Formats: sequence, C-alpha cells, structure tokens
Amino acid sequence: MSWNKLSVPFLALTVIACSAASPAVCPAHVTDSSGDHPLYNASLYDGPPEQMVDLTPVSGANVDKWDLGGVDPYLVCKFQGTTKVVTMHAAGAKTCEAGKKPFQAYCKP
Repeated sequence: MSWNKLSVPFLALTVIACSAASPAVCPAHVTDSSGDHPLYNASLYDGPPEQMVDLTPVSGANVDKWDLGGVDPYLVCKFQGTTKVVTMHAAGAKTCEAGKKPFQAYCKP
C-alpha cells in the first residue's frame, strides 16, 4: 500500500474515532468530492499500518479469515476509485473476515 500526505492525517483521525470495544466494521462506501466509492478490499495489520506488519489471511471459498491470537489488530478498509482509507484499531478482536458479495470486512470480539 502506498501512503500519501493526505492519507496519513485521515488515518490518524480515523484511528482515534474508531476505538474498538465493539466489533470493527468497514463502511460499505465513502464519499468525497469525486463521488461515492464502494468498499472493495481490506487489510489487517499487527500494530499500526505505518509499521507495515501486514497479516496474511487464511483463504476460504467466499471469505478470507484471520485468527488473532497475540496480535494488536488494525483493520484497513480500501475503497474503489479513491486513496481514502478507513483504519480501525480492532483491540480485543478474536477474528476478522473479509469477502462475500457485496464485499464486507469486519472484526469480532
């Protein structure tokens, strides 16, 4: 993932706003000045994404899954046609999943 000057402040604000005492769920879309952008992908990191410790999921038929024993998960939601991302600190999550149609990504305690 490439980071630009605009995504880092957005990332910092999003992490502060989305502490995860409850499940972390990627929004279905984001809107900016160029329009509405659907969720199309997600990544999971052990620690803040800028540390670049990207976790590899176990791929299933319709969803990718992560079991989170011993990690500090951050869910990064990616949207089609924009560099905007939504990042959530999924503290306390036990599992995360991404996939299905329409695309969904979430972490559960």
